[in-house]
This record gives sequence, C-alpha cells and structure tokens, in this order.
Amino acid sequence: MGDHSRLIFRLGGVGFLLKLVDVVEVVTQITDALDPGRSVIGQGIVSALRFRQTWIPAVDPALRLDILSAVELQDKVAVILRGSEGNWALLVDRVEELSSIDKFQPCEIPFLLKVAAMGFYSQIHLLDDEPMIVFEPERYYGSAAVLV
Repeated sequence: MGDHSRLIFRLGGVGFLLKLVDVVEVVTQITDALDPGRSVIGQGIVSALRFRQTWIPAVDPALRLDILSAVELQDKVAVILRGSEGNWALLVDRVEELSSIDKFQPCEIPFLLKVAAMGFYSQIHLLDDEPMIVFEPERYYGSAAVLV
C-alpha cells in the first residue's frame, strides 16, 4: 500500500486522486460535528469540524475550483488530512475507492487548461480514459497554500 495507493474522490462530476500517505481518516457522517459559524471563507474554510475531541478547519475545495456541487455541507464526506499545522478536513461529495497508482496513466495538461487551473492543480492522470485531477493538499490549506 503506502505511497502506491490513491484515494479517489468526487467534487461535482470531477474525479480527484489523493495520496494515501496524507490521509488520517475518512469520516462519512459529519452532520453533528460541524460549526459553520467558524469559517474563514477567504481561505476556503467553510466550517470547523469536530474530530477526535478537537476542532479542525474544514476546507471545501469546490469553492476554490469553482465546481458546483449538489451535496449540502452536512452531507459531505470529510477526508481528514495531516498538515504542517495539524489535521484539517477536506470536504468532498463522495469517496469512491482506493486504487493502485499503477492503474493510472499520467497525462499532459493542455496549456490553456493549465492557465485556467490557476495553480490549484498541476497534474492529471487517466483512469479508464477518465481524466482525474491529482489533488495536492498544500495548494488548498496550510502555510504553503496560495491565497488568491
């Protein structure tokens, strides 16, 4: 497993890949653990999430990527990630599966798409001919996150 596995998740209709090495846990039931009053929308933080007796920031990447999601905040799945400043939650529409990196084919991003991506992703892999965006957590949260 280790570094060869990827977690596949969806935001809207778009598939993303995430390295398992960053994942602490996947929490599918977050309704009672949210405090939307504690948001910092400028940083993409839409809520605080209670996880193992502490409140951690919950980031909704769909906002940054301008992806429309039909899933309400309380129905999202939280992927808890280890960050340089502690754990944080990535809110996704759904988590699909774990997949071995061998199943993916790297794919060049056309120049125009690279410009449109505005620094939110730099790699795409193909899985069964479907483009999947390689999710790079540090682009969304933590000291290295680029605030637009």
